[in-house]
Amino acid sequence: MATDRHSSWMTGPLGGLILRPWFDRLALAAMVKGYFPLSRLWAAAEAAGEDAETFFSEVPMAPLAGAAKDRLQDALKEAAARRSDAVRAEQEWRGVLFDAGASADPGATEKHRRRAIAHSMHSRGLFRPWRKQASPVRFSTVPPAEAHARFGHHLQDPPQAFQPESAVVEVSRPVASNGVIERWLRFDCPHDGVGGTAWAHVFEPEGGFDHTIVLCHGVGMEAEVWGEGYHMAPPFVARGLRVIEPEAPWHSRRRPLGHHGGEPFMANGLAGAIEMFGCHVREIGALVGWAHETSDGKVAVGGISLGALNSQLAVAHAGSWPEVMRPDAALFVTTTDRLDHVAWDSGFSKGFKGAAELSQAGWTREISQDWLPLLAPVGEPGIAPDRIVMALGTADNITPYASGGAFAKRWRIPPENLLETWQGHFSKALGLGHNPAPIERLCAILRS
Repeated sequence: MATDRHSSWMTGPLGGLILRPWFDRLALAAMVKGYFPLSRLWAAAEAAGEDAETFFSEVPMAPLAGAAKDRLQDALKEAAARRSDAVRAEQEWRGVLFDAGASADPGATEKHRRRAIAHSMHSRGLFRPWRKQASPVRFSTVPPAEAHARFGHHLQDPPQAFQPESAVVEVSRPVASNGVIERWLRFDCPHDGVGGTAWAHVFEPEGGFDHTIVLCHGVGMEAEVWGEGYHMAPPFVARGLRVIEPEAPWHSRRRPLGHHGGEPFMANGLAGAIEMFGCHVREIGALVGWAHETSDGKVAVGGISLGALNSQLAVAHAGSWPEVMRPDAALFVTTTDRLDHVAWDSGFSKGFKGAAELSQAGWTREISQDWLPLLAPVGEPGIAPDRIVMALGTADNITPYASGGAFAKRWRIPPENLLETWQGHFSKALGLGHNPAPIERLCAILRS
């Protein structure tokens, strides 16, 4: 298993000093002004291939000329070559990992895949000279009328929008290293709008496990394609749990051509969130069912940020789900039950100018609230509140703490399960390595 390359400082005293609210201000600025603009350029290059004119329209940005255009042409050529290598490595990986009769070593094939895809992901750096000419997100915000035409019927029966179906799950050959056995799962996506194949990465302690967590990632978090050291699983596996990390719609292997990871979730406005949740929550239910069917232990759901928003919807609706798909416990890290607050008031929305795009497309705060049954856990939890752990940062302005704290009260989370620290959104999530109390509490609940 990939080791957590950040753990050396996050778990020690230095992590306690760095992972404070000042870190979050720097992290958000780095994302808004650095990582996501570079990602937009990188995604445009993927759509354009080596065609500079197509690249300019895909970003979009003003055309270049002369030496600057020549330099861009070199970057496009290099990015295209890396991308071709990554595509070949992924195709080879699928052939080896999902063919029981394949003779190639699955471990070596996985290492080659990771190296090739990470090399392609790092080609973002080739476009650094034009970072300031790109926006973080290419918005195509869906207006309220179109959202109603596509999703309005679900408002008549919100639970049905999240009703999971049993899935025929295909399991890869195992890859064992460093005391951990890894497998990959794939099954047909249950949502017509997203479509394609749903994927998940499974981590098991080599000596066996007792319980499982379906652990969902945040927006733009693509551990499968960034190489070693980016997975959330290690601290959970170290405590004897099996971890299932699903790939959210529009991320990693499910990323649409010409978009960076998770971009449609942000670019399409609240309609993107409705579509994301309607798809991924059902997939979570299917994975819980698979986990129950393949072990005798309990199964938790959880996640960080967007992963928490998805998994809490699963918990909210689980009471009406088939018993095998109902989670037994939950862990929500940096969450809120008011996605309208995230859309209009969060530091994330302000940094990416998402609220301005919503207004321009005809959305208002009042209209947003009409859609909360498809965006938030508006009812009671489908499992007992004392089986739910929440980890909140009191300085979080991404999933705003005020509404997150109110959510914990509304769901009657016991004090021993509500773990709050003076941290922001990113420092709280990364701080799980330094302060694993939320993970320890979840383990205690699962083993009680």
